[in-house]
Amino acid sequence: MKKLLVVIDYQNDFVDGALGFAGAEKLEPGIVAAVEATVATGGKVLFTRDTHEKDYLETREGRHLPLPHCIRGTTGHQLYGGLHRYEQASMPGTMVIDKATFGSKTIVEAR
Repeated sequence: MKKLLVVIDYQNDFVDGALGFAGAEKLEPGIVAAVEATVATGGKVLFTRDTHEKDYLETREGRHLPLPHCIRGTTGHQLYGGLHRYEQASMPGTMVIDKATFGSKTIVEAR
């Protein structure tokens, strides 16, 4: 049985950006180690990215959480630290999915 590791929204804006918090950066070494171990043993890694467009403040979420974050194309949207390399190039055993809402049917459809 192959292993699937899902790394959910570990992005700059949630670590040290718009919605970051003290200590979030301490998770990076463990996440990177888990990703590397999963890929090395033939498993798969799925990264999700919370993704908003420039009109975020005009959306339903933006009206309730008026703090722009994870805007596509910005540094805040990128995966944090050592994980950023996995979104820069297609790497065997990994996939990055952008999701515009808390749930994503794209994840279910991904193969």
